[in-house]
Amino acid sequence: MRLTLFINTEHRPADDLGRRLAEHAEQVRLARQLGYDGISIGQHMSYGASAWLPPLETLARLSAVDEEMALSTSMLILPWYHPLHVAQQAALLDAMCGGRLTLGLAPGWQQDESRILGLDHKQRIGRFLEGVELIRRLFTEDEVSFSGKHFSVDKLTLALKPTKKPRPPMWFGGSVTAAVERVAGLSDTALGDGWVSSAHLVHDVVIGQAKAYRAALAAAGKPPPMELPLIRNIIVAPDRETAIREAAPALAASYKLFGQWGLFTKVVGSGKEQLELEELINGRVIIGSPEECAKDLLRLGREAGCNRLIARVQWMGMEQRLVLRSIEMLARDVMPMVRAALAL
Repeated sequence: MRLTLFINTEHRPADDLGRRLAEHAEQVRLARQLGYDGISIGQHMSYGASAWLPPLETLARLSAVDEEMALSTSMLILPWYHPLHVAQQAALLDAMCGGRLTLGLAPGWQQDESRILGLDHKQRIGRFLEGVELIRRLFTEDEVSFSGKHFSVDKLTLALKPTKKPRPPMWFGGSVTAAVERVAGLSDTALGDGWVSSAHLVHDVVIGQAKAYRAALAAAGKPPPMELPLIRNIIVAPDRETAIREAAPALAASYKLFGQWGLFTKVVGSGKEQLELEELINGRVIIGSPEECAKDLLRLGREAGCNRLIARVQWMGMEQRLVLRSIEMLARDVMPMVRAALAL
C-alpha cells in the first residue's frame, strides 16, 4: 500500500495564510523524507466561514518544495471551469512534476457553490461529462471540434500539452453507487484512470462501493484498476484517548461546516444535519494508536482492495505539531504493520 499525503487547505478566514502555506510546505518535506510519494489536494470555494486555498495554484507552489513528488487533485470540481482552462493548467502541473500528475475530477456536491457561480446545480453532471471528454481529447488530439449542450469548440488545439503521454491518468469522484458505476464507464484503466472514494463515507460503504466499481468494470469488459486509491481521515497518536482529545476540536469544526452545507442530509444520508462526535468518528475516521489504525487500514486493503492510501490528517484550526505527528507515525509505525500483514 503506497502513501499519498492529502494537503487539507481548509483554514479559518482570520488565519495568516502565508504561515499556513509554509506549514503545508513543511508537511510535504516531512512526508517525502518518510517515503510518501505524492501529494493531493481537494477543493471547495473560499467564502463564508472557511478559506480554501485554490488547488491548482497551491499544487504549483508545493511542487517546488520537492520536485520528485507526484501531484494529484482529489478532487477538482470540474463544472466550475471551462475544460480548456483545466487542460492547460494540468499540462503545466504535469511538466512541474516530470509527468507524474493525476488529474482528479468530480461534479461537486455543494449546492451553494453552484449558486454563487451562477450555475444550475442540476446540470453539473452534464457539464462534468462533457468536460472530461473535452480534456481527454485536448490532451491527445491535435485539433478538437465538439458541440455539446454546455461546451462547444471548433478546431481547437491545446498548444500546452502534458509531459505524460498519451495523457495524465484521471481519477473520478463518486459518493453513491450510481456515481461509482458511472465512473467505471469513464475509466480507461489501462491508462491509470480510476475511482477514488469520498473521505466522508464510513468504511463499510466504501468497501461496498469498491466492490461495485470492480464489478462494473468487469461488466464493461475493462481490466481492474492498476491502483485503487482511497481517501481516509486519519489521526495517529500514542493512544486513542489522546488522539480524540487533541484532534476533536478541529475535526468537529470542519464537519460542522460540512453539515451546514448539507453533507449529512443530502450526500451521505444520515438524516441529521449534524453528528455527535462519536457518530462522526465511528467508521469515518481512522483514529487511535498505531495498532488501532493499522487494523482499520488492513481491512480496507483486504476487503476494498485499496493499494494507495490518500491520508487526510488535518482539519480546520488543527495545530501543526499534531499534523506532523500523524504524518510521521503513519509512515513510521502504522504502514510497516499494514504492509507486512498484506504481504502474508
